[in-house]
This record gives sequence, structure tokens and C-alpha cells, in this order.
Amino acid sequence: MISTQQVKNIIKNSSMFGWIYFWVGIVVVKVLQLFIKPNEKQVLFISYSGRQFSDTPKEAFNLLRLDPAYEDYKLIWAFNKPKDFKDSTIKYKISANSPLFFYHLLRSKYWVANSSIDRLIPFKHDENIYIQFWHGIPMKALGHSEIGLAPLVQHWYDNVSFDFMFTYSEYDLQKFKDVFPRTKRFVSSGQLRKQIVKRYDSRMSVERIKAELGIKSDKKILLYVPTFRGYPAKEQTTLTDAALDRLSKDFTVVYRGHYFSKTTESGSIVGADRFSLYKLMIIADVLITDYSSVFFDFAVYNKPVYLFQPDVEEYKVKRGLYFSAEDLEIPVAYSEADLFDLLACEDYDYASLESMNRKFNPHTAEEAVFSFKSIMMHS
Repeated sequence: MISTQQVKNIIKNSSMFGWIYFWVGIVVVKVLQLFIKPNEKQVLFISYSGRQFSDTPKEAFNLLRLDPAYEDYKLIWAFNKPKDFKDSTIKYKISANSPLFFYHLLRSKYWVANSSIDRLIPFKHDENIYIQFWHGIPMKALGHSEIGLAPLVQHWYDNVSFDFMFTYSEYDLQKFKDVFPRTKRFVSSGQLRKQIVKRYDSRMSVERIKAELGIKSDKKILLYVPTFRGYPAKEQTTLTDAALDRLSKDFTVVYRGHYFSKTTESGSIVGADRFSLYKLMIIADVLITDYSSVFFDFAVYNKPVYLFQPDVEEYKVKRGLYFSAEDLEIPVAYSEADLFDLLACEDYDYASLESMNRKFNPHTAEEAVFSFKSIMMHS
């Protein structure tokens, strides 16, 4: 039987089915807008298009949930599979795949997301407030810069109208002005992700998190976060199981895969695909990734970051990059042998991390919190 995700992929990647979906959706939304008025005290949250209870939308949810000023607000979460999320703090949850989703969307005055909340159907929403916390600083190309992008997704980038879009710095502000040309207002006060890092760092000890993962070793922890390619790769893309086993001799290797990827089957590492990335950052001594923006968030801990990019030339052609690792002066390996040589080197250039933080992630958590609450109070 074909899965819901497979149906979504067919719609998203097929020009014909994509446009049928879009026009049917637009008609449905326009009809609903004639009858549905938003509840001024209702907020709808979604993370990674309904896949997770995580990231900046979760932090925004917690800020409102714990603030007495919003105790009479209805805070709703949308999930693709609501039954999978049993957190006691979630009082209201709905299915993002249900035909009733757009009823709840239009009924909610505020929309808080880190990707698309409108299911790739951008429409005028004059009575709703769309707050966008994008899920990372873009190293990978987006919008018209992204090679081979599906027409439906490109149409969304070109036409979605965020009322407020939060950015980290001047760098992503300029990128997002091009990627999301219809954004009404950019909020250049940083992202709530720093608040997540701050909260986890202060409330959760390293030993407690290690216990949750079943880690008993005292070896240094290496966090490996490869990204999803989205195309048939001809070159090596991830570390082999043999390389992971070798790393496990000196490190406890924690593997955090992309939500579209299959996890590794190597028995010598700790799989953490469903674990909070921010908890993993706290316990990790070293990060290895490739093109994921996670290294920008990890850099605030001032711990070593290494990029493993054996397929960089193919990636540039098939996906596209805004800049290279060399531009950031972060150590980059183009083979497993290169990576082991870098890890064996005792001198790490921490100044490059400080420079990167100043350029790409300069704002404090408090700035983002203040801006978000100001929007909620005055919009």
C-alpha cells in the first residue's frame, strides 16, 4: 500500500499532480475563508511540516505556555501522526494531513512554523499572522538557486507571504530576501534556537542526557549529523560503517540522521534520530556534518566542528551551495583518510568559530524572545 509520504512526494515532484493539488487547495481555502473567522487567542504550531515536536516552534510554544499573560490562549500543534506525540504539555493537537487542517489553520490568528505551515499552498491571509522561524542558516542553495527544485515548491518560495520572518544575521537576511520575496517584515534579532540551547544547557546535566541515551562510556562523544541528498548520488556521501567503527575506538559515536534518511545499521554507534538535537549538542565534544546548518548552532559551544564532504563537486552541481567550507575556515575532509588526519591533529583553530559566530549568529537569545513576544502583544 502506498504511504502518505509517498503520495506527498508524488504531488510535490510531479508538475501535473502538483498544480492539480494547488488549484484544488486554493479553491477550498477561498471558500473556507468566507465562513471562518480567526480566534484572536488561538495559535497553531508546526515543526518540520508536521514531522516533529521540536525546534523553534516548540520553544515559542513553551514561551507562551509558561507565560501567565497567555493562559487563556488555545495553543494547538499540528502533526502528520498526532498519536505519536504524547508530551503532557500538548493540550491540543490536530492532524496536518486531515482535510480539516485548513479549518484549524484559518481559525488560528497566529501561525508559528519553521518551514511551510500552509502545505505548499500560499494564499492571502489578511486576518492571520504568519510567523516564520526558518530551520537554519542556509549553506545549501534555496529557491531559484536550488537546482532541480519541484515547480510546486518553487511556486511556494516565490509566493508565500510571511508577516514576520526571523533571521540570524545580515547574511541570511539578504539570502531570504531573495528566496522569500513576498515577506512583509524581516526580524533581525536572531533565532529562538539560542533560547533552546540556553535552556537545555542550564537545566539538563551531561550525565542525565548520557543516561537517556544509554551511554556508559567515559570516552569523548562525537556527534555525526549527515544530511539528506534528495538525488541518486554517484559519489560517497556518508561515512562508511567501517569508518564509524574505527571512530568508535576513540569516541562514543552518536548518529543523528536527517528525517528523510535511513539510520545507520552499524552496531558500534548510538542511534539518536528521534532525540533532541540540542540535547546532543550539550553532550557532544566534537561535531561532524557535511552541508547541514547545524554546525552554526553547534559553534556557539566553542567545540570542534569538522565537515566531511567527499561529494562536494557533485553536490554543487545537483543541489547547489552558497559558499564553501573554506570560506568559513572550518576544517573540511574530502575523504575518510583526510578526516582521520584532521581528528588526529591536536591544534584546533577556535578563532574560526568565534569569527563565524560574530558574522552568522551574533544575537542573544533574549533579543529573539523579546521580538517574538512583542509581535504576539502588538499584532
